[in-house]
Amino acid sequence: SLAFVDIPAGGRVVSYREGATAAVSVVADADDVLRLRIDNRAQEGSSATGLVDGRQALLPLLLHAAPHRALFLGLGTGITAATAAVDPGLEVDAVELLPEVIDASHRFLPAASPRLRVVQADARRYVRSTTRRYDVVVADNFHPARAGAASLYTVEHFAAVRDTLRADGLFCQWLPLHQLDLATLRSIVRSFMTIYPDGHALLASNSLGTPVIGLVGTPARRRYDAMAVHDRLSHASPRPDAFGIEDEYALLGSFVAGPRALSAFAQAAPLNTDDHPVVAYLAPRITYAPASQPHERLLDVLNAWSLAPTDLLAASTSAVADRLRAYGAARLPYLETGTRTRPSPDVETMLAQVQQPLLAVLRISPDFRPAYDPLLRMGEALARVDAVAARALFAELARVQPERREAFEALRGLSTVRP
Repeated sequence: SLAFVDIPAGGRVVSYREGATAAVSVVADADDVLRLRIDNRAQEGSSATGLVDGRQALLPLLLHAAPHRALFLGLGTGITAATAAVDPGLEVDAVELLPEVIDASHRFLPAASPRLRVVQADARRYVRSTTRRYDVVVADNFHPARAGAASLYTVEHFAAVRDTLRADGLFCQWLPLHQLDLATLRSIVRSFMTIYPDGHALLASNSLGTPVIGLVGTPARRRYDAMAVHDRLSHASPRPDAFGIEDEYALLGSFVAGPRALSAFAQAAPLNTDDHPVVAYLAPRITYAPASQPHERLLDVLNAWSLAPTDLLAASTSAVADRLRAYGAARLPYLETGTRTRPSPDVETMLAQVQQPLLAVLRISPDFRPAYDPLLRMGEALARVDAVAARALFAELARVQPERREAFEALRGLSTVRP
């Protein structure tokens, strides 16, 4: 057979379709996790990545004060666009080149949303020809080594996207750092900043294996008001806290670089243009001969970038700026802890590795919930085998973050347990 589909042990092929330009498969593993693949290589998402896929919709949408129409370039599993379409006040268009991907996406979505319109078209052509204007445009993680994908990172395409935005619109280009080397990233960033000179960068999540960076650009200079962001989160649908966006610090704290840092990072890189497509030539190298691991590239980037609260905030008290600065400072030691941690099913083994480093992160920023939440969950597991040690952990969590009630409630739950 010339249909090449890798099937994991205990897995099965759920669907397979050959099209004019690609073969698209959905493969389930032994745990029934579905994965969407193009040409048996590029993974376009899975049923287990809904949290991060949803964040890639919500982060840019929540940065807009009141979006009414959004455009998603690239569909993949459809989870990102479908998450956006949960908002009853938002009309969502999603453009996908491959009809086989559109067909496969139904395997990942529980039901079609009347507010989600899927268009089978080339993203570049759609952006150039549409007469619609959008509040938010979100571009998917296009694998730059796939044929044609590099043209979605050109100066000309970024300019065409800008022309589809309303005056107060926002564009977010997601970049798969696990599929990009730093030379390619620099070219894309410089090309983006040519059109959006006041651009910023944010992280989709704290993943070390599949880190995804977002470049955020607007037609006009934009800064964010922390109180307005707080109000926006309190009225958003779906609930942002279900996706780890609990408050204004989680949202604004996802930013990792401002315009000065991005410009300095990319200043010597060649522009990626239609007549000088450097990304098309650079990107395949990392696919076949990677010189570094994704987490190494992520840490290199974060060490090179910086973000001052004044780069982001319109106006704020010094307390808000200080908390946001501390949130950003907590990220790097948190991620570095992750690189040193070896997973174990034994909670005491895990805590021996992460308890003190994560508490140190929380002392930098009590708002940094990615460090608080796992300690809380491990404390709950620890309570079943060592109530005394669990009580000490909950007490320390309560000290470093007194504004959250979970640790206090866990302590009350242990109050009847004797040492």
